[in-house]
Amino acid sequence: MQSKDGSSILEVLRSRIKTPLVWGVLVITFGLSMLFYYSQNQQMIVYSRYIETLSDYKFLEMRLMRTMEQVRVRGVVDSVAIRSQLMSLRETAISVSASAAESNNRGEWMPPANQFVLFEREVLVWISTVRKYSNLRTLWLVEAKMLDKDLRTLDSAVSMPILNALDSAMGGYSVFQPDLNSLPVPLQDKLRRLFVANAEQVILWNRFDNDSALLRCEDLIQAFKLRNLDELAMKFRVQQVFYLLSIVLLLFTLFFVFRSRK
Repeated sequence: MQSKDGSSILEVLRSRIKTPLVWGVLVITFGLSMLFYYSQNQQMIVYSRYIETLSDYKFLEMRLMRTMEQVRVRGVVDSVAIRSQLMSLRETAISVSASAAESNNRGEWMPPANQFVLFEREVLVWISTVRKYSNLRTLWLVEAKMLDKDLRTLDSAVSMPILNALDSAMGGYSVFQPDLNSLPVPLQDKLRRLFVANAEQVILWNRFDNDSALLRCEDLIQAFKLRNLDELAMKFRVQQVFYLLSIVLLLFTLFFVFRSRK
């Protein structure tokens, strides 16, 4: 009985295998297989990891800037913590750039390579500037506090305008150098150097406070987000086509079964 059923199925297949209906089923099945293979593309996960890593960089940098505000105003700083944070930022930028270069070599989509190069370069410059500022500002505030004590031993009518200017400078602001001629010559020289150094440090602060590395980072994040949106739109279209082809395949199969019974 089973042999008769098997032979009848074989006869049906032999008789129908050359018909357009069967070829349609085979083509649709192949198309569905290809669509399923394409839908398994995991690049969206890769892009999301880049977004997460770059977002971590932004968070680390903003947290470090809060620490630098304390350095700017009070000189209170854990140098080990700053070095650790700077190292984390440096390693993040280098690893992102190296990973993107490897992906480009494999032919995978990535934002333009020059964006990663510029991002890494800006990060390294930023880190160098932060490290330089931290060292200079700490030493400057130590000397400023010593001179502040010396000024308070003088007559208040003479020292008060200078103390006000020094207090503003210790707050991290750029100030005009007050008249120092009424002070002893050694104290004049020290204060002039101190005010000049403060002006230079204000310029240095503005250089890394207006952070171009952060802008480069944001450009890369937006590029990956746009790519993720494109991938989502493509997957949605693939799902629609997959759904339609599945319906067509079902109809072809039912029609083939009805024709075979006849």
